Amino acid sequence: MSELSKFESTVKKKRLPQILFIHGNEDYFLSKAIDLLIKNVIPAPERAFNLDIIDGSDSDSETILSSMLSFPFVGERRLTVVRRFDKLERKHRLDIAGHLHNLPETTILAMAAGEIKLTDEPYKTIVGEGERFSFNKLKGAELTGFLVESADALGKKLGKNAADLLVELSGDSAGDLASEVEKLSIYVGEREEINSDDVISGVGRSRSFNIFELQRAIGQRNVSKAQEIATKMLESGEKAIFINYMLTRYFLHLLQTKHLLEKRVNTNDISTKVFGRWNPFVNEYVNAAKGVSIATIKRALQVLLDTDAKLKNGGYQEDNAVTILVTEVAGSDQRS
Repeated sequence: MSELSKFESTVKKKRLPQILFIHGNEDYFLSKAIDLLIKNVIPAPERAFNLDIIDGSDSDSETILSSMLSFPFVGERRLTVVRRFDKLERKHRLDIAGHLHNLPETTILAMAAGEIKLTDEPYKTIVGEGERFSFNKLKGAELTGFLVESADALGKKLGKNAADLLVELSGDSAGDLASEVEKLSIYVGEREEINSDDVISGVGRSRSFNIFELQRAIGQRNVSKAQEIATKMLESGEKAIFINYMLTRYFLHLLQTKHLLEKRVNTNDISTKVFGRWNPFVNEYVNAAKGVSIATIKRALQVLLDTDAKLKNGGYQEDNAVTILVTEVAGSDQRS
């Protein structure tokens, strides 16, 4: 069961903890947890009277105490939610923690924060008084499982290979990935299964002209093919900054793969160490790494870094940047 599912089970209990402290580095899950709390604690008709959502970045303890120490106007419970609690000034956080024992029995107080030290005050006091829930970025099998669950909730089946491919293309942000799963569920229409081809076509814009095909062409030192793919990607609306970013990731992963190969690490372990999960393209990384020197990878990374800087300060036009970039990283002598 995921942390979010555990949280949902908690907030659906008749006797809900009065003080909930929610923290972590995955904003998507923090927001989902707060949404679940509101939905299950305060009936919709009562929210105008019994619900306060306060942003800690522009509030103070006086405002929060006024809310949390009040009684329900109608109904049985009142809910005070403090988002970004960690952005309150420390003196205000301490003030709130000092009044937790004054909380009326009819009030539920939820505080959400980012990455914090639980041993610091007032977090230590708050955790001691209430119940803590941690929502951090998912990795490996947990991230794949989250995608499968997200698809199931939409009435779709997402295979493991397709899920791994989606992570490789879209990154590890749970919010971004959930959004992509929703788009893919619409993309496949009435069909139940979302497969790898759907991910490439629906997320990668084109089955033939996408970042994976570009990486493959670069790994094979096929300059003309790489240029063709990059040009088509730009024509389809892809941004040069995205191409540069993804190729930077590619060469960083290639560098890690190269080092692990030199240590005689097997392919399965390389995939876990480099990507945190099974990557459907790991064999291509291994083959490319076998035919490239570390010095050449570092030169490619320097080109990518320079291109990134010029794109951001206007030193390159998009099409010129990609042409030069692809020629530099695909056309140099990559044989060790």
